[in-house]
Amino acid sequence: MKKSVLALIVIVIILGAFGYLLYGYENFDEAINPNKKGLIRQYVVIQYPNASFLVLSSIEYVNLTLRGWKPPSGSRAFLINVKSYITGVPEIDLNLTFHARYEKMTIVVGSPEVRKCSSNPSEFYGSCEERTLAVAEVTVVASSLFKRYYYWEALKRGLSNESAKEYAYKETMKRKSIRYLSFLTKAEIGLGKLGNKDNLCIIIMGPAEGATKNEIVIPRPGLIILKGKTDAALRAEAALIENIIEFNLS
Repeated sequence: MKKSVLALIVIVIILGAFGYLLYGYENFDEAINPNKKGLIRQYVVIQYPNASFLVLSSIEYVNLTLRGWKPPSGSRAFLINVKSYITGVPEIDLNLTFHARYEKMTIVVGSPEVRKCSSNPSEFYGSCEERTLAVAEVTVVASSLFKRYYYWEALKRGLSNESAKEYAYKETMKRKSIRYLSFLTKAEIGLGKLGNKDNLCIIIMGPAEGATKNEIVIPRPGLIILKGKTDAALRAEAALIENIIEFNLS
């Protein structure tokens, strides 16, 4: 076969692969913002001056304020929507998604701009401290729930409690990846390669990523998006998730 023909075949393959990725990239926005009706629940998350959180439904918050209740001076309040498109009940969808068994887990910590938090924090559009805390809390929750199945699997195979914990830890570290919201990551989300029944994908989007709302979105099984107008709101959303799924680190 002539070199020119081989070169042409290679070019066709490359263009085909790029076109496939471009298709996924163009589907990213629709993947994280489904163009269909979904039920919305509204919560108020209050961060006290001591950094602890109080989670209230919007109705609970209104009832408390009507009775004259006020959070302590120096507290911050975040109005957060939770939207889901699976069963239609946000709390159920959040629990189903976090408690399911997965083969892999991907935490998307934000756009490549987040790298500035390591090299030059002052250039990051947002709060590096709050973003770091939000990412850390989400990662702890997801990792803790993810590794349970591998722990139980090890126990069933006859491993001791300590050996089972070590096995679960190693499996989790091997199967977990931390990524940025790059072209490739967006393409894989748009194609359904990330954020499905086998690969849990949690995307964190703050002001640096152009988020204009405080909301948690569960558009399909295995995909969760946290959007915050501020990085502090992202941390409040992590606290809200812990409350809804009744997560306790033991």
